[in-house]
Amino acid sequence: MGLPTLTQRRDARPGSQPGSAPGARSGSTPGAGGGPGGGTSVGSGSEDIAFSRRRPVRRRAARFWNDALTTPGRMSVFAVVAIVAVLFGGTVASQTITQRQSHHETLLAEVEPVANASQTLYSSLTIADSAANTAFITGGIEPAELRDRYLQAIAASSASIIAASQGLDRSDEESIDQLAHINAQLTTYTGLVETARTNNRVANPVGSAYLASASTLMQDTILPAAADLYDRQSTSVGESDREWSSPPWGSFVLLGLAIAVLVLLQQWLWKITGRRVNPALALASVLMVATFLLTMIAGFLAANNNARGLSEGAAPMNELTRQRINAQKVRAQETLNLVRRTDPEGSAAERAAILGGVRDTLTVYLDSDEESRSRTSLDGDGAVTSAIEALDEWMAAQNRADSLYQQGDYQGAILISSGQGEGDSGAAFDEFDESMQDAIEEARDTLRTRIDNARRTSATGPDLIMALSALAAFAVIVGIAPRIREYL
Repeated sequence: MGLPTLTQRRDARPGSQPGSAPGARSGSTPGAGGGPGGGTSVGSGSEDIAFSRRRPVRRRAARFWNDALTTPGRMSVFAVVAIVAVLFGGTVASQTITQRQSHHETLLAEVEPVANASQTLYSSLTIADSAANTAFITGGIEPAELRDRYLQAIAASSASIIAASQGLDRSDEESIDQLAHINAQLTTYTGLVETARTNNRVANPVGSAYLASASTLMQDTILPAAADLYDRQSTSVGESDREWSSPPWGSFVLLGLAIAVLVLLQQWLWKITGRRVNPALALASVLMVATFLLTMIAGFLAANNNARGLSEGAAPMNELTRQRINAQKVRAQETLNLVRRTDPEGSAAERAAILGGVRDTLTVYLDSDEESRSRTSLDGDGAVTSAIEALDEWMAAQNRADSLYQQGDYQGAILISSGQGEGDSGAAFDEFDESMQDAIEEARDTLRTRIDNARRTSATGPDLIMALSALAAFAVIVGIAPRIREYL
């Protein structure tokens, strides 16, 4: 029997049938498929091409998955997870501290100065109104001291408007409009005061009407706008400081997660390699623990300084400012009553209630006994004590002036109310107002010192945290690379 020919061997392949044409498939008919001379359709050819393109991708994915399931593959995946956790935690912690530093710098350079300028604006406006009234009731040519006091108060008001407008955020259109409104109304006010002053010099009774209109404009329009501006800016300081008065808990969580991943990696390597300690991974863990401690210390110190700045600086400053404003309103009303020749008996009870509240507030910030030492003290230089003493003298002097007025001694009431001698109401109020300003400045210094301490606490933190995190990530690579090579 001879050997089969090449054609016979080809025809004998599985699926071929005797007598079928060479190369023809089982069940196929010549010319099937609709194409000329037979062949596959266009749609079938496109599917085959797409399938042939997907097969290498699937093979690579399957190969990668199979490699990842091996011991060196799992080591690589675990190492990548550890590196990502280390770098991500360090980056977030660094950025958080940087944001807090930027906030502190903005608070010190912009937000707090605007609030202080708003407070100065209100006080200056009130002092100007009181000085104008006091100068008027002296009759004729007013004392040079009162005139200078009025002019200085107006100048301080203008300077405060400029300072506040420069520090305001351009998006705060409401505050900008308020400043523009105050500035425009202040021009009207000074014009009315000058008209009243001119008429008063020639003993023209209409001068009192002009001064009453000026004081009404100040009390009903300008001062409420200034008070609203101060309230908004002081609230902004409190909210900004309160926002960063808690530790960076998110950074703590991420750094703690990175440390946990490193510990789990070392335990897993111990199980599969039998080596209890991996020096490089141990170093990475130590570096991340140091990063966590650095972030924790910086975060808690900054949060503590923020919280203390809020409780020992911002809150007392706001409270003292409001009480100073209340006292200034009382003083302006006292002098206006004399201008209008209004019987002060109707306002005496209200004045006593307001000034009593001012006194109660001031006693909170004394440190004369053991019980009050746990509270904030602003009497380091005796400002609060001086304010209380001056307040008592002012109330007593004004009561004497009211008594003289009710007895018909109008000139005697004017002398006590506007006088600058010992026991006079004018001198006592001036001393009280100066002492209040000193106490407010002490509270402001406390606030700014705490904010600055919070800023300086974490000055080098961001760069150091990033450096430690980068070193920890490099240590992970150094520690895992030799273990992977052992399996290759």
